[in-house]
Amino acid sequence: MKQMFMFTLMMVLHSFTFAGTPELDCREAYTNSTDLNQKTSVANDLIESIWLINHNDEKSLSNKIIFHEFGAADQIVLTENGTYAYHRSQWTLEEYNNALFLVISHLDGESQTNMYRVFQTCNGIDLTDIGSLERLSFVHQGKKANHQIDLMSQQLTGEWLSNSYAFDLTTSMEDCGTFQPMKDAFLQYSFKGDGTFARSMGNRGVTMRENGFWDITKDGRFLLMHILDDQGNQIERTDVAEIKYEEDGTFTLNQALVNQERNDMFCTGLKKLGFHRWTPGS
Repeated sequence: MKQMFMFTLMMVLHSFTFAGTPELDCREAYTNSTDLNQKTSVANDLIESIWLINHNDEKSLSNKIIFHEFGAADQIVLTENGTYAYHRSQWTLEEYNNALFLVISHLDGESQTNMYRVFQTCNGIDLTDIGSLERLSFVHQGKKANHQIDLMSQQLTGEWLSNSYAFDLTTSMEDCGTFQPMKDAFLQYSFKGDGTFARSMGNRGVTMRENGFWDITKDGRFLLMHILDDQGNQIERTDVAEIKYEEDGTFTLNQALVNQERNDMFCTGLKKLGFHRWTPGS
């Protein structure tokens, strides 16, 4: 009887001990702070995290969005043909009648603006479009520490040459590529420590050059290459390459090649390309 009483008492104490304890990985417990108001808390959460976008409770998470403290956001979309597309947006948080709203202005296409009612959750942030009532959620993902991204940037800084034939072969006039391999075809990258880069590609008779700015996403997964127009005044497009493997001496990019001249010989589908360091003029 005494043993039964002690067992019951232990079970009661155990239930009291854990009854009010939040889940250790709950987003609400992670983000809530008595020193921060809701707007500041959500803003910090958006900036400090990597987010996967889940539309209408679908299980497939193919879109990623990364918020920056200067009011810009990078969205990376996996397209139907397996390539990555990039969209730049502007964002802000607004408060109305004690409710919080995320305003996203899409800078490409028709410059559409959406306003979403925001609710923080354990898994991330739930949003409802106040115009269409469409529901979506930002699912929280971790990010690499700044020193890891800095190390990757240091490793990628330098001159790189493709290890193999970088372009496509085709049997159709409608597709990218050529019917036969081009003689002396090449693909080169030059990533500078100041954040600028140059890309050269071509063959024995043609060389195409592009310049712009580069950076690595905060999760260390993607290389973003912002291509400037011929005058160097504005960004014409942004190419996305997935960094599959990198170390000092070699690295691999999973990317689809495009070019400003829209030359069908030098565009490709998504492919894995290896690179090694080289010295110009060697």
